[in-house]
Order: sequence, then C-alpha cells, then structure tokens
Amino acid sequence: MKKMIIYLVIFSFSILKVNGQEISDKENSLLDNFIKSKISITKEKIVSDTLEKAFSGTFFKVDAGFSLGDGGIYSGLIFVIKDDELIEYVGRTDSLSTLLSLVRKDFYLKTEADAKIFETSFDKLYPISWTKAEEKEHLKINNKWYFIRAKFFDSKSGYIVTLDKNSNISDISYNMEAIKK
Repeated sequence: MKKMIIYLVIFSFSILKVNGQEISDKENSLLDNFIKSKISITKEKIVSDTLEKAFSGTFFKVDAGFSLGDGGIYSGLIFVIKDDELIEYVGRTDSLSTLLSLVRKDFYLKTEADAKIFETSFDKLYPISWTKAEEKEHLKINNKWYFIRAKFFDSKSGYIVTLDKNSNISDISYNMEAIKK
C-alpha cells in the first residue's frame, strides 16, 4: 500500500509539472517576437588569397548576438562551405582537427614563404590585437613550425604545426606554452 501511495504522489507531481510548463499560443508568440527583436546576426565572407592557398573551402565570419538592456552576449563564429556542405568551425583552439581536415592536399609547409602564407591564414582566422602584434613570430624546429601569437608568462603561446616527412601538415595544435624559455 505504501508503494502505491508513493507512486500516486510521484505521478501527481509529474502531472502538475507538465501542466505548469504549458505556454499558450499568445505567450509563445510574444516571447518569439521579443527574442527575434533582440537577436542580431552579421555574415561576412573572409576573402584572402593566403587562405585559398592553404585551405580548401570558403570561410565566413558570423557574429551572432543577443542584446538585452545595456548589455548582451555576442559570439564570433566561423563557418566553412566546402563541396556544397556547411561545416561549423567555431574558431576556437579546441576545434583544430576541423581546421586540419581543411588543409589543401597540395599545400606543403616547406619554406619560409610557405610559413608566411600559413601565418597570414592564421591572422585571418584568429586575428590578434595590435597590442600583441609585436609578439607574433614563426620558426621551425625539427619537423614542427611554431606560429607564436603571444607571450604567456615565461613562455610563448601559439600554434604548433607538425609535418610528415613530405612536408605535409599532419597535426595542428595550440599550446599556451608552445616554446618555453
């Protein structure tokens, strides 16, 4: 009998909860219209000959935001269209496997000129502030190119691009301590 009462109580709460979550059509419409009025989206094609040399696909910067009162939340996103498919590339350092998959098969990172092309591509995808511009550099150590973007305490942070024996890019990573002093 106790179990039956417990089940009835739990069942009663679930019915109350479901009823409490219903939104009328009028309320839904008001909320939708308000939210739509506060959302802003801008789209910009990233035009760069260096991006085209190093990566396949067409890159787009999308700024999406939600304004409310005196503030808001805004986020910059990067999308790529490749082979008529949309690829969400958020542009964060944890999505570098997506970037690696977009490296052109005919792009080799052998020379200083190649490194400059790749660095300029990073500049388009991950712009650095003018305050960090003097910290930017690139160098090659063994089979890795280091694209330094800033100083981080006693180290330099940046992208590490690993090459295979044919100078094809086999990995792209970001490390806050790419080069330790």
